[in-house]
Amino acid sequence: MGVQHHKPRLRIILALLSLLAAFVIPLPSRAADGASLLFTPASGSFTVGSTFNVSIAVNTGGKSINAVRADIKFPANKLQVVNPSAGTSFISIWVNQPAFSNTAGTISFQGGLPNPGIKTDSGIVSTITFRATAPGVAKLTFQDGSQVLANDGQGTDLLTSRGDANFTLALAAPEGPIVSSASHPDQNAWYQNRSANFEWDEIVGAVGYSYVFDQNPRTTPPERDDATSTRTSAVVADKDGRWYFHVRAKVTSWGGTSHYSVLLDSTPPAGFTPSIDPPNPEPGKRPELKFLTTDAMSGLEHYEMQLIALDDPNQATPFFVEQTSPVRLPELQAGRYQVIVRAHDQAGNTVDGKLEFIVAAPQSGSVITRIPLLQNTLVMNVALIVLGLLVVGLLVWILLRRRRRPIDVIHDIQRLEQETVQKESELLKTIQAARQMENSIESQVQHQQELSESASQRVGGMAPARHASHGEAGGGQPPVEPGADFLHNDKQQPPPA
Repeated sequence: MGVQHHKPRLRIILALLSLLAAFVIPLPSRAADGASLLFTPASGSFTVGSTFNVSIAVNTGGKSINAVRADIKFPANKLQVVNPSAGTSFISIWVNQPAFSNTAGTISFQGGLPNPGIKTDSGIVSTITFRATAPGVAKLTFQDGSQVLANDGQGTDLLTSRGDANFTLALAAPEGPIVSSASHPDQNAWYQNRSANFEWDEIVGAVGYSYVFDQNPRTTPPERDDATSTRTSAVVADKDGRWYFHVRAKVTSWGGTSHYSVLLDSTPPAGFTPSIDPPNPEPGKRPELKFLTTDAMSGLEHYEMQLIALDDPNQATPFFVEQTSPVRLPELQAGRYQVIVRAHDQAGNTVDGKLEFIVAAPQSGSVITRIPLLQNTLVMNVALIVLGLLVVGLLVWILLRRRRRPIDVIHDIQRLEQETVQKESELLKTIQAARQMENSIESQVQHQQELSESASQRVGGMAPARHASHGEAGGGQPPVEPGADFLHNDKQQPPPA
């Protein structure tokens, strides 16, 4: 009974111990179960001009895979692909043929194999032959697009780790004189000066030396009959790039060649203009400054930044401070500012990118701030709008004038016709008035004749026969002479005797 009483407690203790063990004892990492891509070998030292092989291997992590994609990046200025080979690969179906670019420094593989796939700790995807072209450290990396897909019908990506490779590349050990340079002492550093001075140690018994300065790392100076006895040389490169000084000595015959590397870059980085976000920052805010440029030869080394308050005449000249993009600027008061970003390349060449901006509080209306009119955005915008409207109005007016010319001619003709009709009407009225006047004159003449006859009858008929005879012969009074004033003839003409 006592043992049965303690069984529930024992079970509780065992459960607690199991739970504690779950937190204390580490579980296997998920990465250990994943697949990985590796370079073989992952390191090594090689001389400039020599070739060496690097294999791309895959570890499936104990799982079956059926497809691999490897995107590789290598330094094109130090290595060149000589012979990519897929003959030793476990890949049997290439989705895309293996390809490389010695200009961009890229290699790409993408292929697979049928079901059931493969499980391997070190399966070879491909082997690449490189040639070392320049001294320095060459790093090989797998890019983000690389994948190792499981043979599970869903194409699950099992890739959890990607290994890098680093190779040290050096010039061949001197077979001839040991060369040095006071002007360019470091063979792995970049210099602006294209004029280089070289000197070399004396070779016992040497009767002369032959040297060449060019861009080929494997040049052998010619066997000259006029070999120089001096052990110094001053040369000038005609362009930027990696140059080599080669020298050999003649004792009884010509000996081996020594090589010395010089890196030259006298060209500054590409010009650029920084940007600020937001473009119109407000007082008390911290805008973000962004900048980016490139250098084709030696590459960028670092950036420096200087911030100047243009409205503060008492501000001391600020230092250039090394920065990386983006930069969060300090809280700024209202005013005008200039930021200068100076880009340095590996050879010490520099280029400045400048940006001026204004920090101002937002305005509720169209208020012009204390900015010169030609620099005020609002004034410039209004002026441009008004000018644009004037130009548009002028063009419309010219167009309408051109289109209305025939209409104007027709209008003038119609107006002339109306005036002609009006003149004709006025002329008719004038003629009618003249006719009325003529009728009035005839009536007055008739009335005058009647008055004259009445006056003759009142005289008493002194010669009635004569009057009668005269009336019959002459028809009464003699005709009125033209031009007589019939309207104002107040006096009666005397009767004929």
